[in-house]
Amino acid sequence: MSTHLLDRLGLREAAGADALTTGRKTFVPVHLGNHDVTIATVLDEIAADPTLLPPRTGHLGNWEDIAAGRSGPMDFNTAICGGGHGYPLIYGFTRTEADMEGGDEAYQPGSLIEGGKRHTLALHSWDGTGFVRRDRSRALFCPLVQAEVDGELHPLVDLHWQRMQDLGYPFKQWAAALTDHAALVTDMLTLLLEQAAAQGRNQAFAELISQAVRLDGEVARCDLRPDNAGYLLDGHRYPSARALAETVLLTVRALVEPAEFFTRLPELPPVLPVMSLQLTNVLFALLDMHHPDAPPGTRESPFITHLHWGARAMAGCPPRRGGYLSRRSTVRSLRALTDPLTAHFDEAAPMAFVLLPAQAFMLCPPSTSPDDTEILAGLFATVRAAGPSAAYETTLGWLDGNGERLSGYLRSRFRSGSGVPADGTPREPAVPVEPEGFRELSFRQACGAVAAFEEVLG
Repeated sequence: MSTHLLDRLGLREAAGADALTTGRKTFVPVHLGNHDVTIATVLDEIAADPTLLPPRTGHLGNWEDIAAGRSGPMDFNTAICGGGHGYPLIYGFTRTEADMEGGDEAYQPGSLIEGGKRHTLALHSWDGTGFVRRDRSRALFCPLVQAEVDGELHPLVDLHWQRMQDLGYPFKQWAAALTDHAALVTDMLTLLLEQAAAQGRNQAFAELISQAVRLDGEVARCDLRPDNAGYLLDGHRYPSARALAETVLLTVRALVEPAEFFTRLPELPPVLPVMSLQLTNVLFALLDMHHPDAPPGTRESPFITHLHWGARAMAGCPPRRGGYLSRRSTVRSLRALTDPLTAHFDEAAPMAFVLLPAQAFMLCPPSTSPDDTEILAGLFATVRAAGPSAAYETTLGWLDGNGERLSGYLRSRFRSGSGVPADGTPREPAVPVEPEGFRELSFRQACGAVAAFEEVLG
């Protein structure tokens, strides 16, 4: 199936399918924002295969207004997950919003938002003897936080997860896929840690464990180094690579079984390892998260073709921003992980990571703004007539004469740093509408148009 899909998308050469087949390469990213594959082609392929559904990796937090189609810049989630083009795969290793930088300002997990109104939660974390209320001066690691509701403490993860279950979206936890394969993931991480120790390269550890979290919820970059047969993590010694790998899975399990995790908190080591984003991205593909409902034991061969809806950080929006996944330094790190995994584990295979830029759907106005739909249809006709590589410059020129015709809501989608609106402004529920000509755009054209919107309105 892998090769046939790449052939139908016209991406066989871009993905280096021959090199993946022979194992000469074990990881190749393909960013559709750099290719002339139409949106219609991709959506039709997804619709035609009942087992294929690319994940849209969103964060733990406030999805109520996203599901209602009134989340401003986050409406691309509505278009993808509500439209059946992908499913919401929830990544919970994020931090609460805070006065300092580093918290999740997009999904704002330290608050409850609905109807544009924000209610700030009272957050508690461990102080060594019990849970105490924390102020908003610093961001806290979500899996280690409890929120006070009606005088009782609830795991922050549970609080949001229960609310999300009422929205009708097919939410899945990234962490559950890992814990379902805990033995395999532990074996893989053990091998990678042992190889990192043998290399004597600090970056090799950062590619596996990027941060450490203390029991009070403070998370930061860490110092991890070998210590004879063991490992020192910010001064705390783990006796072996396997012991460290098992503790990595412990923090993952905190997202799936938070209540049980909190009962064990007093007996845990003072500093816990946090799995890196690089390893997370590898596991997205290796654990078949693009086939969320496939029968157990199915495996793509000779290589994996992983389709994934990436947003601002992961995919960016070429030509202005390419996202982190396709950077050369990231690809080097990912291959440093996939090379030994494919060599040592039958369950692993080389992978083509096909990145679908979710921000293309920012060009789909809500049903409450019909004038925007008509105006953007005119833009799309102009962009298509200008040719595949001219979308960015064409849209810049179009915005100079037409940008003010668009609604304030649509314009606000492209402001930098914006997330789910919490300004108290009432907005009617809506669904994203595809203007005429939207699906005929290539992903490269759509990304070029969005990049121009960000340049002018950001």
